Amino acid sequence: MLKSESGREDMAVDKIKVEDGKGEETHTKENASRKDTTPDYDQLIAKEYLHLVENVRRYINDPTAEKAIEKSFNFAKQRHGKQKRKSGEPYIIHPVAVANILTELRVDLASLIAAILHDVVEDTETPLKEIEDEFGPVVASLVDGLTKIGKIKFQSTQEKLAENFRKMVLAMAKDLRVMLVKIADRLHNMRTIEHLPEAKRMRIAKETLDIYAPLASRLGIYGFKNELEDLCLRQTKAEIYQEIKKKIAAKKAERDAYIVEVRNILEDELRKYGFKKCIVYGRSKHFYSIYKKMMDRQLAFEDIHDLFAFRIIVDSVKECYEALGIVHSIWKPMPGRFKDYIAMPKANMYQSLHTTVIRPNGAPAEIQIRTQEMHNICEYGVAAHWAYKEKQPDNKETDLEKFSWLRQIMEWQSELKDPGEFLEAVKVDLFEDEVFVFTPKGDVIQLHSGATALDFAFAVHTGVGSTTVSAKINGKITPLRTVLKSGDIIEISTSKHQKPNKDWLNFVTTSKAKNKIRSYLRSEQRTKSKQMGSELLEAELTNRNLSLEKLAKSSSDTGALVKAGKESKLDDVLIAIGYGKLNARDLVAKAFPRKDNKQSLRDEISIHDSDEDEPSTPREHPKSKSGILVGGLENILVSFGRCCSPLPGEDIVGFITRGRGVTVHSTDCKKIFDLDPARKINVSWTDPNGTPQSNYLCTLQVITQDRHGVLADVTSAISAAGANITKAQIKVKPDMKGLLDFHISLRNFEQLKQVMSRVEAVQGVIQITRKTNSKGNRSSR
Repeated sequence: MLKSESGREDMAVDKIKVEDGKGEETHTKENASRKDTTPDYDQLIAKEYLHLVENVRRYINDPTAEKAIEKSFNFAKQRHGKQKRKSGEPYIIHPVAVANILTELRVDLASLIAAILHDVVEDTETPLKEIEDEFGPVVASLVDGLTKIGKIKFQSTQEKLAENFRKMVLAMAKDLRVMLVKIADRLHNMRTIEHLPEAKRMRIAKETLDIYAPLASRLGIYGFKNELEDLCLRQTKAEIYQEIKKKIAAKKAERDAYIVEVRNILEDELRKYGFKKCIVYGRSKHFYSIYKKMMDRQLAFEDIHDLFAFRIIVDSVKECYEALGIVHSIWKPMPGRFKDYIAMPKANMYQSLHTTVIRPNGAPAEIQIRTQEMHNICEYGVAAHWAYKEKQPDNKETDLEKFSWLRQIMEWQSELKDPGEFLEAVKVDLFEDEVFVFTPKGDVIQLHSGATALDFAFAVHTGVGSTTVSAKINGKITPLRTVLKSGDIIEISTSKHQKPNKDWLNFVTTSKAKNKIRSYLRSEQRTKSKQMGSELLEAELTNRNLSLEKLAKSSSDTGALVKAGKESKLDDVLIAIGYGKLNARDLVAKAFPRKDNKQSLRDEISIHDSDEDEPSTPREHPKSKSGILVGGLENILVSFGRCCSPLPGEDIVGFITRGRGVTVHSTDCKKIFDLDPARKINVSWTDPNGTPQSNYLCTLQVITQDRHGVLADVTSAISAAGANITKAQIKVKPDMKGLLDFHISLRNFEQLKQVMSRVEAVQGVIQITRKTNSKGNRSSR
């Protein structure tokens, strides 16, 4: 028997009976003949399991808990059988590690069991009903929310990601524990990601940075959020990560001495004023936070001075404000750097006072002041809220009612049917930074940082936003695009004659404003397209001695048109014709064929995107002059969106236009969300690698320190990646930083990534960005 630190006996894990599909067997140490270099996986499993048991004992005082954990462990181990991770480890190590991560949040027993079982339904033949029978409906519900949509065919990775996330959102709205388990799952995957191919690591890291790290922040789990961001930085910006790590390590002694000095000063001053129980912590900021400061402020590491944050824990809200006064009496506060999250908590219930002060040596110090209860919520996030709710049986407030951001995401998932739009809305709404502004009546409106006066109008009400003509901020008339600051008082003027216009999309930033404007513009566009489609179809029907009015009275004739157009109803057929997605002549010929009609196969399929159950490309790739296949067909009229200028190998999407064929955009181009999803069509590269003769132009902007020889080093790095510089423009900014614009010729997207990676590694390079003609830049490193 194995003994724990507490002296209690445990069942020896290497003797736990499990089934591997061939009957019961006892897992003991492998043959002694095994090579010494082979890890002892039984020992690794036993270690992880015992660690879990010890962690559970620390906070769950239920004698049946260990048996429940053991039962779920044996069940998962038997069902996963001989499945292995990419590292070669038995798969069971992963779910047990996820459960161990969750014990840091002190989650309940059902969450731990769900963590151990979270991949059983997805990765084995185990039905969900069996989970319910063995472990109860609560655990089954959590596992169901965590199970990906693995058996549905999606048109793209983006669509699959969006739909998987949509399902998790629905499950999360019912029970926030679903997302706690999912974030712990992602954290362990990021910790062990090194065994995956580079392309997959980059995709997972980007997804984590876009979705899961912000979600961890929204759930108040800042420890997990910080670690996820650092792990993503290590994968996506390896050189910068190692540089920051090296420079921080080089000054560890100096940093530690600084933290001790500031902490001692704060403790002495607070105790002088009667704070006997206060606690002061000091810590270095995590790597990603430092990286963000470097990018946002365009500074080198040496120019970042606020690398530390200090935390003061006191007994009451009253003492929080008293402590703030004492801190400001010691050191001068920096203007504009005070935030009161106690009076106006964040959406994730986070409360604290934030201030940044300047010490006599000129070094800034960020200080957070909170009570112990606020600190617990900061440490455990929504898990602390959930534990509190469990202790209050009469508390009927749902998670959906408690968290406004979750309610907003639920609204988007029901309103936005296009997966890309839904994912974009989620990313925007998960922004961490927030501003608090006021209506003239004093009502508080919470928006994300960067929101404008027009975003405020839509936040008040869709009708207000849609009819806005002007705005007053703090009593002064200002443009609708004015960015709001916390504390602003906004007054909106409207007119019943005002309608949303396309220009508004160039400056609104909130999901609600964007989607309501897009919805109106698409409605207008669809109305016009339906009218045009009716006229074109009527003209073709007249040539056949038919009329749309007569056909509409016959369900069989209407059905023939709908079936030929592969749409759900006649209105959709008319709109598709108006857009140019369907050809009226071909449609009539297909719906009402003459006996002598010998329509070619190409004419029959050219008016449609390929079906989901048909291959998107022919067996042999045809040679397309544009390099693009549209629905698997070659030599369709194609133009590339100047807003994003996609490169071979980059993920792309097509939109049908009238008179210009199909316009191709990259999938991360912001402009595609302004287009009607009904016009979307499958497109692909003939050769994702391009050809030796490929010549695609791209513009890169590089910000550097004003160092002697930096221009030569950057141009050498570009040339070393095989790219040709066609034009260069160099400026020195007022802050003595170099601004270098390069127009380069490339073969494909992979070469662009190589160029950016090499330039990024040049000493003195602060930031490299791919420039486009759309608002904002495509990608930065």
